[in-house]
Amino acid sequence: MGHDSPAPMSDPSPPTLTGHIDQADRHSVTGWALDPARPGEPVLLEVVLDGAVVGSFPADRHRPDLEQAGLGTGRHAFQLQIPGGLSPHAERVLELRRAGDGAIVPGSPVVLPRAPLAGEAARRALHDAVEAAALGADAPALEALVGELVRAIQAREPHPPAHHAALLARLGAAPPSPEPRRRALVIDESIPDPGRDAGSSALLSHMRALQRLGFAVEIVPGYAMEAAPEAVARMGEAGFTAWVAPWAASVEEVLRHGGEGYEVVYVHRLAPMLKYGALIRRWCPRARLVYCVADLHHLRAEREAALVTGIAGSPEIEALREAELAAIAAADGPITHSTAEQARLAALLPGVRAHVVPWEVTLPPPVGPAMRRRGVAFVGSYGHAPNRDAAWELLEAVMPLVWAQDPSIPFLLAGSSMPAELAEAARKAQGPVEVLGQIPVLADLWGRALVAAAPLRFGAGIKGKVLDSLAAGIPCLCTAIAAEGLHLPDELASLVQDEPGAMAREILRLHHDPALVDRLGAAGRAHIGEHYRAAVIDAALAPALGLETT
Repeated sequence: MGHDSPAPMSDPSPPTLTGHIDQADRHSVTGWALDPARPGEPVLLEVVLDGAVVGSFPADRHRPDLEQAGLGTGRHAFQLQIPGGLSPHAERVLELRRAGDGAIVPGSPVVLPRAPLAGEAARRALHDAVEAAALGADAPALEALVGELVRAIQAREPHPPAHHAALLARLGAAPPSPEPRRRALVIDESIPDPGRDAGSSALLSHMRALQRLGFAVEIVPGYAMEAAPEAVARMGEAGFTAWVAPWAASVEEVLRHGGEGYEVVYVHRLAPMLKYGALIRRWCPRARLVYCVADLHHLRAEREAALVTGIAGSPEIEALREAELAAIAAADGPITHSTAEQARLAALLPGVRAHVVPWEVTLPPPVGPAMRRRGVAFVGSYGHAPNRDAAWELLEAVMPLVWAQDPSIPFLLAGSSMPAELAEAARKAQGPVEVLGQIPVLADLWGRALVAAAPLRFGAGIKGKVLDSLAAGIPCLCTAIAAEGLHLPDELASLVQDEPGAMAREILRLHHDPALVDRLGAAGRAHIGEHYRAAVIDAALAPALGLETT
């Protein structure tokens, strides 16, 4: 009698959980888990990261929606916070399972893809990583860490922007291939600000001309490597590269780093030329050295001394003149803005060719008719001694004569760096004075004033305040020194008055003849439009750069 064979035993069913992973990222995981066989007990879950158990926790948080759905007691939810978060620089696999039998929470595992950080998050992560690596490191280890960072950045960005390349080179990276464009470096006392002084407007005009003539233009401040962020931003918006901290530590570093890559080094004003002329020759032997005098300092000093003491010369002024002439003679392409200064240099430095290069003056929208405006405007940077003197001359010598005839004519006093004593004296004046300070938009001033005034008693070079007022269609009463080098047309000759009485009479006459003011304003705009436009500047600058002109 045979025996029946026992039926084969099946494997027990794998353990199961009911639940769901609702959300998972590198910082937290939320969801719920329930054992249907034991609905009244919380489930103990293990956290498995990349195949390794890293911790455990109970799914015992209460969720009303689970209770309402009849899922156990409702206390089956979890919210796991990952301390410090997971690194985004590699793919991570996160799994939740029951401790003991490995039953998987539905929705597990979760794959977190690689997600490189950007912006502030990337900066913070890098800061934390570097800080951790540098903690307790000795000098060789720190040097090695810097080297690793430099190599990593170079691999990530083999052709970095100029600023980043310079900083990396300072840290030991190999310099990138030179730019294919012709490069010009500009050195001034500070980053130019057109709202501060006429010299800034002139320099920015020449920098734009360098761009139009085919150069990539860079600038470095000669007095301090720190600069206001908004000033650096202005340079970037205009297409210029500003070498300031932290990208460069000194002017010499910029010269050494640029080396033979610079075709032109343009130096603005005397102090930077005296300080850096020799360094330019040392580090940039191929560069053409262009020096813009802005105005002749020794001529200004002679005129001030003659006004104050009656004696034009002194040992100090003689030393200044010799230093200035030596700087001009050392340049390959000396530049002045004024034909009067060009003639003076021709007599003082026979054989040295000084190039006359004005600056571009943009014609703003014309002001309203003269019958709608009233008053005398003065604008200038009061850090410049001739401007301070001229403002006092107007306040104390010219306007009292005007007010004696018409006490209703206002005096509008504007400009940067106004001395407190001048502002106080203006407030106590015998006539109506408005102390406006620095005006960001000159059109706001020209829209109010009938005429401008520039009674400069000493100074040199071209006067930006005269150019700006004429460009706006505002007749400018000025002394011969203020009008020097402008070659005003005959119809504007009546605006040049040296004596306070004559200037006051002209101010009064113009206030009684608005039609004449309009004609003079139109003539001034026409003169500026013809002689101070971009094409004129480019044609004048090209020979100073050694470029062929057609």
